[in-house]
Amino acid sequence: MDWSSVGSWIKENAGTGASLVGSLLTGNVPGAVAAGVSLVSGATGTDDPDKAMQQLQGNPDALVKLKELAYRNEDSIRRHIEEMERLKLEDAQARHRTTQETIRAGDVAEDSFVRRTRPGQSWVSLFAALAYVFVNDQPDVMILGALLTLPWAYAGLRQVGKGVDSVAGAMKARRAGGKP
Repeated sequence: MDWSSVGSWIKENAGTGASLVGSLLTGNVPGAVAAGVSLVSGATGTDDPDKAMQQLQGNPDALVKLKELAYRNEDSIRRHIEEMERLKLEDAQARHRTTQETIRAGDVAEDSFVRRTRPGQSWVSLFAALAYVFVNDQPDVMILGALLTLPWAYAGLRQVGKGVDSVAGAMKARRAGGKP
């Protein structure tokens, strides 16, 4: 057993207060995990995850002590959780930035094959979708969606929900007499 499993159990079973300790243990920031291990060790008297789990499950006093420690250290726990969330968001932003830089680099590449691959794939996929619709009396929506994925992505439609939400909002505003 590992500390992440102990953290999951704490989040599901320990109730308010101690569930924040579970969040520390299930995170991926070493300092936050260490803080969670320290709190659980202080409540159970062991730094072995298996023994700590046994103590938490079988000894109600250990769970009460963990809750007390969590309340005393609530500010510190919240700072660790905020740090974990900040790092997760920064990682997502970095991935997005890298993706965008890769796309832009391909669009201005010296090599014409590299520069034309993405748009070429999109056009071929669009023509395949059109052919599929005209050849089949009842085209399968899943297949059509798969064929249209590349053209939609190339055109900038990365998330259908955003487009649907903005259209729905514009329609609602128009019905209310406001500007879309």
